[in-house]
Amino acid sequence: MTSKLACPLACLLLALPVSAQGQTPSEPQATQQSSDDVRRAEAKARYEQGVEAYKAGRYKDAVDLFLEADKLAPSAPLSFNIARGYANIGDDANALRWYRDYLRRAPQAGNAAEVQEIVSSLQAALMKKGMQQLTVLSKPAGATVSIDDQPLGVTPWTGELAPGQHRVAVSMKGFAETALTVELPAERAIDASVRLVPAGEAAPAAPTGAGPGSTPGAAPERPEDRQASGGSGFGVWPWVSIGVGAAALGGALAFEMSRRSAESDAEDDTTQVGYQDKYDTMQSRQTAARVLGIVGGTFLVAGGVLLVLDLTSSEDSPAKSVSAGCALDGCGVFAKGRF
Repeated sequence: MTSKLACPLACLLLALPVSAQGQTPSEPQATQQSSDDVRRAEAKARYEQGVEAYKAGRYKDAVDLFLEADKLAPSAPLSFNIARGYANIGDDANALRWYRDYLRRAPQAGNAAEVQEIVSSLQAALMKKGMQQLTVLSKPAGATVSIDDQPLGVTPWTGELAPGQHRVAVSMKGFAETALTVELPAERAIDASVRLVPAGEAAPAAPTGAGPGSTPGAAPERPEDRQASGGSGFGVWPWVSIGVGAAALGGALAFEMSRRSAESDAEDDTTQVGYQDKYDTMQSRQTAARVLGIVGGTFLVAGGVLLVLDLTSSEDSPAKSVSAGCALDGCGVFAKGRF
């Protein structure tokens, strides 16, 4: 790639405030300007050290220094340099993350088309591994990100997940939690952007997408949606229950046949000891056959009821539940809800 490693120092400084010429800043403004000057100086030092480390082939050190500079004075060129550093140490996932960040920060950059080709090749490599990259952004930043009910970090967050549907929740103290369902495609990375609202205010209709591969159509998940998705269907459990019931009935049949064989052997045995031994065997197999028969029947009935409920349920139906249990006097299936 023919793009330059470094950008002029102005790239790091243009976004920072400068007091108007001829004006005397107030004390708070002067304090802020002094703080900005310190941050710029520190960023410049880290940046220059990173360039020297990169030229010396110490790419990991260069990445660390560029990251420190970016925290102090974020800029698109630094994202580009960080991505190149990661690419040189073979960290394709982080290279993809920072090339995407570069395009997000500078979508009209002169080398945007070239960088997009690199992004496409890195996405294709991830797809071959059965993974893809997701970035979660929020305004304000620094919110906790949970994916599929697992806390993973804070925004802006980027990670690799299996393609498919994922539940993303973003929360921050003083703001209402926002949850959305994201469909992560297998062939490309995407962004999911969320604008948090203060607690007590109405949530926006949908989060806004930002940058390449965003998901502007993903709507926040409401509590009532979550309840419906968890209670309206039983998934694979009807078939699991039917399978367990069939296996138990098969075992009951096998024990029953074995019991009959033991009974026949007991009748043919002419010795008292032999008869008693075979009779005890027959009794134990008879008990096992009866227990398996009861359990198998219970699971078959439970699976059938669950399957019927799945086939007949509707979105506005009240929640239904089915449970199976056994007591001293037998087993049964219990259902509650309005059908």
